[in-house]
Amino acid sequence: MVVFTNGEKAMQVLPPLIDFIPEARLNLAIYHLQRGETEDAFALIDSIDPSAPQEYILKATVNATIGQSKGSARALRTAQTHFQAVGSSPSECDTIPGRQCMASCFFLLKQFEDVIVYLNSLCI
Repeated sequence: MVVFTNGEKAMQVLPPLIDFIPEARLNLAIYHLQRGETEDAFALIDSIDPSAPQEYILKATVNATIGQSKGSARALRTAQTHFQAVGSSPSECDTIPGRQCMASCFFLLKQFEDVIVYLNSLCI
């Protein structure tokens, strides 16, 4: 229902579900990111110990956003580490999300030549 109403009911539907359905926490964090509510997204995602690529990517994205907006080196390191974990994993390294993660990792490290290499590898 939340998806089909453009997220209008996200704050009604998702919060009661976050302790029962793990994806509810992730979707609520995405909702907050889309609305520019990075602190709320961070509060939801900070305690998650990622185990799936989507969780690593979301945690990295939230940390990159916090790191860039607040100048937090710690958050940027966390983002870089999580992007690298996905991009260098054997199951993800040759996927589009894996290559995007490596490009993001290198972007945060300011290694722009490597960013271009990974982004160009997505163009077929």
